[in-house]
Parts: sequence; structure tokens; C-alpha cells
Amino acid sequence: MQMSVYGSRLLKRRKRRRSQAEIAELLSAVQSIVDGEEYAITVRHLFYRLVGLSVIPKTENAYKALVKHLAHWRRSGEVPWDAFADSTRWYIRKQTFDGTADALQRCKETYRRDMWSNQSHYCELWLEKDAIASIVADVAEEFDVPILVCRGFASLSSLYTAAQVFKKAEANGKRVTIFHLGDYDPSGHAAADAIEWTLTQDLDCEIDFERLAVLPGQIDRLNCQRVRQCRATRGRATGRVMNASNSIPCHQRKCANLSRMRSPI
Repeated sequence: MQMSVYGSRLLKRRKRRRSQAEIAELLSAVQSIVDGEEYAITVRHLFYRLVGLSVIPKTENAYKALVKHLAHWRRSGEVPWDAFADSTRWYIRKQTFDGTADALQRCKETYRRDMWSNQSHYCELWLEKDAIASIVADVAEEFDVPILVCRGFASLSSLYTAAQVFKKAEANGKRVTIFHLGDYDPSGHAAADAIEWTLTQDLDCEIDFERLAVLPGQIDRLNCQRVRQCRATRGRATGRVMNASNSIPCHQRKCANLSRMRSPI
């Protein structure tokens, strides 16, 4: 009878668990960030803030662990339920009214005059990530500026739709400006370049494309931590220093963007 021989195999290394002291430190950092925000933020934004503070590493496992901790802390009351926003899920329902009187009342409450109808400019705010949409929305709403979340490299369909809006504005004698907020890394630069190239070269739009963030001067002025990029990205070579727009504290990003948008275009 022939005996089969089984070879040895490497044992998987067990993941290191955080100590109670480290978990308490993480909770304290989370509570400090949440308490300092005026509006709800996304979990992804919180993750980048914690990475910027060197509380956790910039890994997918660290993000998943943070999500689990937040679920526990929200259920235990240590972190407020309404501290976070989720812009990736929404209700789909047509608006209905309880009669014409209700419809007229809703119209009265929501009526807002178009602030740009008699202006010589048309502006939009484009974001690389949806994690910061809820953060800058109040500033954009104050100036009646539309927001487009590109989710990295914007699709050709979304760019074509935007081009139709821009061409209509151009036909009405307006100058079109896109303010872009994206990461300071090779992928972020490549995504912004692709947007500008496609709109101007492929879709024949005459636009001014201005990057609001993240810029080198903002990283130094706001004392943001620079994170070394290790994995491959779509765009240029890796191994460069990067900084995510999510890692900038909300109130600092709002002040920077608001001052730029208030200035003459």
C-alpha cells in the first residue's frame, strides 16, 4: 500500500488585535473629531482624518475595523447616530401633495430665485469623492452653485451631459468655470486632467478649470500629514507623497473654499 506524504504549509499570521487602551484612544480621537464638526460627515472622511492624525494606518483592513467599532459605539451611545451622512443611498419617490393648497404652500416655502440668471458667469463645483459632498454643500448652496461628484475619473456620459449644460450657458453669453476639489496624488491629478481634456478637446467646451484643493500650499498651511502612496493607481508612477482632500478638517476646507468662491472670477 502506497503512503501519501503531505508537505508542510505556512501558517497564516493571526491579525494583531488592538489593546483596550488603543481602542479607548481611537474612541477618544473619533469623539474629538465628531464634536468639532458642525454638520454630519461620512465615515470615509473620518477615516482619512484619523489617518492624518496617525491614529490608524491607511489600509482597507483599518477602515473595515473602524466601521465595526463605529457600529458598536453608535449602538452603545458613545458616538451619536446622526454624526455621519451616507450620500450613496437615497429614496426614490415622486413628490406628492395633499391638495392644491398644500402644493402652493410647498412652492412658497421652497421658492428660490435663480441667482445666476443675470450673471455673466456660470459656475459648478466638482468633487473627486462623494465623502466631502455633504461638507461643502452648505457653502455651494449659499451661492447657488451646483455640485457634481465625479467619483474619481468622471464617466464620459456624465461629462457629455455637463457639456450640454455648459454649451447652453455659453450660448447665453456666459463664461463657464469648474472649481475642482480632489486629492493631491498622481491619481487625483490624472482624474482632473482627464476631465479638463475631455470637455475642451472631445466635447468642444470653452471652460475655465480651477483646482481649489488639495494644493501644496494648503498642505503646508493647514499642517496636513503627507501620506506615502504605496499601491498602484490609475495615472502616473507610484511612490509619491499624497494628501487626500478628506483629511483636511471640514471647517478649514470650508474657509479656504469660501474665500476662493467669494473672490471675483
